[in-house]
Amino acid sequence: MFCRQRKPLFAGTLLEIPYLKFKRGRLGVASLLILAVLYAGLLFEGFIAPYSPNLKFKTKSFQPPHRIHFFHEGKFIGPFVYEYVQTNPIFKEYRTDTQALNRVTFFVRGAPYRLFFLIPMDIHLFGSDTGSPVFLFGTDSLGRDIFSRVVYGAKISLTIGFVSIFLALAGGILVGGLAGYVGGLSDWLAMRGVEIIILLPTFYFFLFLRSVMPTDISPARKFFYITAILAVPSMAGSARNIRNWVLSLKNTDYVTQAVLSGVPRLVILLRHIIPQIRNILILGITLSVPGAILGEAGLSFLNLGITEPSVSWGMLMSSAMDINILINYPWMLFPAGIIIITVFSFFAFGYALKDALDPKA
Repeated sequence: MFCRQRKPLFAGTLLEIPYLKFKRGRLGVASLLILAVLYAGLLFEGFIAPYSPNLKFKTKSFQPPHRIHFFHEGKFIGPFVYEYVQTNPIFKEYRTDTQALNRVTFFVRGAPYRLFFLIPMDIHLFGSDTGSPVFLFGTDSLGRDIFSRVVYGAKISLTIGFVSIFLALAGGILVGGLAGYVGGLSDWLAMRGVEIIILLPTFYFFLFLRSVMPTDISPARKFFYITAILAVPSMAGSARNIRNWVLSLKNTDYVTQAVLSGVPRLVILLRHIIPQIRNILILGITLSVPGAILGEAGLSFLNLGITEPSVSWGMLMSSAMDINILINYPWMLFPAGIIIITVFSFFAFGYALKDALDPKA
């Protein structure tokens, strides 16, 4: 009796099979698209955001988000918003004036900015035909547009994760890679130091490193310091994992041949050992970026990270620490929703990529 030969689930080259496996997972593809849109928005922040992040509308403090309408009195007139009229300036209460319409128009002129951080422009994605502001996410206590601040805050919150993880990866390769390849006393000392860092509570370790950081520094230097702080715990974990992989690969035939040929140890590590674990390193980067984003958000939430006049998502959440603000002005939590979506997308993309690159799956 002949057995029917089972058709393979995936057929293709070694590069095509991971692509086909990843493409089959809808959640991973959707997460990748979300992340692509978020990171593409970094280049067009001035175009997407209708206003400067620190522009204050003094009479619009804690104004609710505008609702986009398309029909007025039963007639379709296109996208528009109703004007909000402040009725109580003390408690920031507003009412909707259904007779005051502001049509939402696209490609309007506004505050100047630099497209791609280089080209001076003043065209924004949307605005109103009357010049009245349109607040998709409402305003904060100073009358600043939360949507514009979220768009500009993405530049720090999204880049600080990748920068800190690449710093951690570089440090992990040097410490863990050399420790595993050289061995001996240097390996023992390096691993004991790494284990001490791993055993420390991560967030309290962040607070300790932040406490020794200077306070009166420029925003650029503060960004560098916060990035370095976030990289230290990730570097310890990367160093231990890379060291274990180096131990399993340093006695292979091609490494032994390179040693006999007189190739320097650092070159052997970077050219012959590290490329063999590139898939693992890619997965480590993808799954570690959310931790760095949450670390920055936590520090900025406690006013220990990014501060004014710079903008980050964590700093925007710090204004929602008061329970009265959360109850009366719930739109102040919009930045928290953006952080949740971003972190979930990173994890979903990372695990989908892990399944696609797993040769046993």
